[in-house]
Amino acid sequence: MTTTDLPAADGWPAIRPHLSSFDPDAFVRPVDRFVWEPVHVPHTGPREARPLAGRRMLLVGESADLVGAVARELGERGALVVRSDPDTPLSAGGWDGIVDLNVMGERYELGDTTWRSALARTTEAVRSGYQQWAAEPRFGRHVYLAVTHLGGHAGHGEGQVPQPLGGIWAGLAKCLPRELPAAGIVVVDLDRAEPAAIADAVEREYVRPGHFEVGYRDGRRHVLVGRPAPLGPPGSRPPGPDDTVLITGGARGVGFAAARAFAESFGCRVVVTGRGMRPAASEVSSLDDEEFAAWRRRRLSGARTPQDLAAARGEIRRADEDRTVHRNLAGAAADGLRIDYLRCDCTDMEQVERTFAALGDGPQFVVHNAGIDDPARFDRKSADGVVRTVDVKVTGFANLVAAILARPERRDALRLLSNVGSLAGRMGGMVGQIDYAAGNEALARLGFWARDNLGLPVQTLCWPTWERLGVIANYSAAVRYVSTLDPVEGARRWTEELASGHTDEAVFLGRIGAVLAPGQLRGFGMLTGHPDLPRLHALDHHLGEVEEYEIFRSLRTTLRLNAGQHPCLSDVRVGATPAVPVSVVLEHAVAAGDWVVPEGWPLLHLRELRELKVRLDGLRSGGGRLDLHREARGGYAEGEWCVDVTIRDREGADIASVTLVYGAEPAGRTAVPDEEEGGNWPTAQAGWLSWAGVVFPEGDAGRGRRLDVTPVLPADLWTVPFPPDPTVAPAAVEAIVRETDRHTAREAAGTLTIRRLVLSPGAQHVERLYATDGLRRWTGTREGVGVLLAEGVGLTV
Repeated sequence: MTTTDLPAADGWPAIRPHLSSFDPDAFVRPVDRFVWEPVHVPHTGPREARPLAGRRMLLVGESADLVGAVARELGERGALVVRSDPDTPLSAGGWDGIVDLNVMGERYELGDTTWRSALARTTEAVRSGYQQWAAEPRFGRHVYLAVTHLGGHAGHGEGQVPQPLGGIWAGLAKCLPRELPAAGIVVVDLDRAEPAAIADAVEREYVRPGHFEVGYRDGRRHVLVGRPAPLGPPGSRPPGPDDTVLITGGARGVGFAAARAFAESFGCRVVVTGRGMRPAASEVSSLDDEEFAAWRRRRLSGARTPQDLAAARGEIRRADEDRTVHRNLAGAAADGLRIDYLRCDCTDMEQVERTFAALGDGPQFVVHNAGIDDPARFDRKSADGVVRTVDVKVTGFANLVAAILARPERRDALRLLSNVGSLAGRMGGMVGQIDYAAGNEALARLGFWARDNLGLPVQTLCWPTWERLGVIANYSAAVRYVSTLDPVEGARRWTEELASGHTDEAVFLGRIGAVLAPGQLRGFGMLTGHPDLPRLHALDHHLGEVEEYEIFRSLRTTLRLNAGQHPCLSDVRVGATPAVPVSVVLEHAVAAGDWVVPEGWPLLHLRELRELKVRLDGLRSGGGRLDLHREARGGYAEGEWCVDVTIRDREGADIASVTLVYGAEPAGRTAVPDEEEGGNWPTAQAGWLSWAGVVFPEGDAGRGRRLDVTPVLPADLWTVPFPPDPTVAPAAVEAIVRETDRHTAREAAGTLTIRRLVLSPGAQHVERLYATDGLRRWTGTREGVGVLLAEGVGLTV
């Protein structure tokens, strides 16, 4: 009996696939609307006496006085501090973590540019340690902790925002785990820019970073929690035919999709801007897509030197942009839409002022959409390049606000300033987007500041990638992070948000993809009401405490299980001692494969387990607790992606080992033996294991060594809000172990071995088992279909 090529049964999920929570061949998914708010979450666990003692840290900041005062406070707590500020140049190495005070202590004034030198200093600091941090597998060995002064609630909730530009460093920090997945990352927001308060917060949060965003207001600790928040009813004055909507950078991509939607829905005039003159009709602009591709090939083929090639690529990029803008504007005009174009670089105050002057008393609605995305790993970016990317969002916003405030009639005319943020800023972008994330997160905090400090009506909308639109340069990579947004749905939602007139931050989140590091899972753990929560909680359930992590290579963790903590931990005994079930240890081993995946996150399915060994004595929870120290290492072997997993106890002795084998397609079905093939059940012996039968009741034995399996639900095993679905039917695993134990005479508990365990879709819920080959081969079925095959089953001493 071997697996066949029969197709998997319809409706049965694949076995723990290495894929995102959405179909990777169809990336578009509906989005839900979320808001983030602070929630009181006190510290848990024991406090170390001097957690910073001996910690070598680089203290970075724009205020030399504040950096010096905080350095003294941290030094008194045992930290070994190296400074980098305007009075102290960056030293080369010698530190394990960065505490970044950035513009802390500098109260924001509209148009302030001190953030540029502060961000350049941060960039050089992170780049100087980047290679060492990237190569370090020990989880949390290096730490980046950013301190911000947004009021203690990260800009959310009541109260003014003293220094909104802390959002730059919040966005930067939350994106760092994409490139430095083993680093500890945390943003600590405070309501006071006082040295002692800063040092106290660093002492609490530096050693074991958990949540990415922590705030302290009036001495109480908060974290940000995302929750669903449907949009309320439209405001009293949505745009109308007499109104003008100004959109920075709106001549292409999502900006122009919004421009068309506003003009169509409201009948208003829309003015889009770009950094260049309005493209005129030309020979290239009139080419269709096929003709333009041919022109592009001819232009590239004519390049003879690297300089020629660079020039040709620049010419092609500009021609493509101009062609898109020309076609967009021409198409809008042909459709009778009132969409105009003005030249305006929003980082140039003179151009912004000329644009507002051209619009008379000013636009009634302003949408700050301009942005650039220049993807490259952070160690390959220059400080000037990072500042330039952030500048479009930060300085562009400041210039727009300054133009609005310059004349009373403009301020009176303004009904809404709508910021276009990004999910990259709120939840971290993809590799190469650290600066892009920083600019977008700053924009949201500037919106809070302008609303609360200046009284302006400002909203911020944080979007995921729009399907085939926008500034995202690497679409094929982006869709591995989060599902894309249908432009039709995006345009509809945008018009609704604009019409509502609300002045808050709204985040649009679809399905969460496969590209997730352990630190990110914990960092964004405070999320409610999302359809991926069961999957995310399942990932977290078996993760344990991460000790080492090398992306695409290895994982080392410790999971602590206490007897009686969950129902499944109270059902099995080895001898007279409570023990962890084999099915739980097996599930924990399999879960390691979720994190050790091939580079590029290809679509793979868990097909089989090989050379499974479980030392039964090692399952005893002596003293009421069992620590599972898990190591997993992945690599290709004979064209298959394999993950070798070993689980050890506190003394380092092996408890279990197995090799997980993945393939591009799920395993086929297993042939089902005839009822008479197995013969009669052999005489049972007194086994070394026993089951209470509450969680794992004994199945009904039938003719032909057939065993009906009583199903076990996830909630029967685990007392958690989202009990994880099993990979292999736990009742079937325990039934195989039970029968093997009672039919194997031996003088000790021994080691369970299974040479090969093949898993087809449906193996999560086995209904019947057939034993053949002297109980060395087991076939599991569901609805009469073979979904599981265990070969080489036995017990050795």
